[in-house]
Amino acid sequence: MNALLDALPGAASAVVLLFLGAWENERRTQRTEARKDAAADRAALEAQANEFVAAVLAVKVAGNAHDHIWGGWKARGRAILRALVEGGAAYAGSPQRGSPAVMAANQVMATVIGQWDQGSAASAAELAAPLGRLGEAVAPLMKRQEPGLAAAVEEVFTAICESYADEERITQALAQFHEALRPALEPPAPTRQWWPLRRR
Repeated sequence: MNALLDALPGAASAVVLLFLGAWENERRTQRTEARKDAAADRAALEAQANEFVAAVLAVKVAGNAHDHIWGGWKARGRAILRALVEGGAAYAGSPQRGSPAVMAANQVMATVIGQWDQGSAASAAELAAPLGRLGEAVAPLMKRQEPGLAAAVEEVFTAICESYADEERITQALAQFHEALRPALEPPAPTRQWWPLRRR
């Protein structure tokens, strides 16, 4: 009986140490899983941000190309000049003078302007694809909980949709977006151990 009582404290200590070891292993496993989940979340956020910026640039490129070819007074001026030249050629080449020649010139000019309108409308319709891509890129970022990120995304989206040619506003909005994104992508600082390391 005395031997059993003497062995009891040692057995209790072994059970306590076993319990503490299991608890420590579980805690480490949970911390490892939490770090993995946080790293995966940061990677997903970075991919979402990259797609968002790429979608913004796609809208700008498509919009600027449309404006260069079809928009602005230069493009319209070229279309009007072409209509006048071809209308004048039709008037001069008409076998009859007076109303028939004027009608022939008007018909040619209307055809040229109609072709330009169709081309411009088709080019503008091509903006639907990059705008749709932008809308898809915005959606997951607007659900993020990081401070200021959703507001910065909304500002970029509003700027690009209202005027894709406003370089200053879009650049400023993108800078604010990156400022809100940067802390969210930074890995957390390593936790310091509370116990002092034993020096040898």
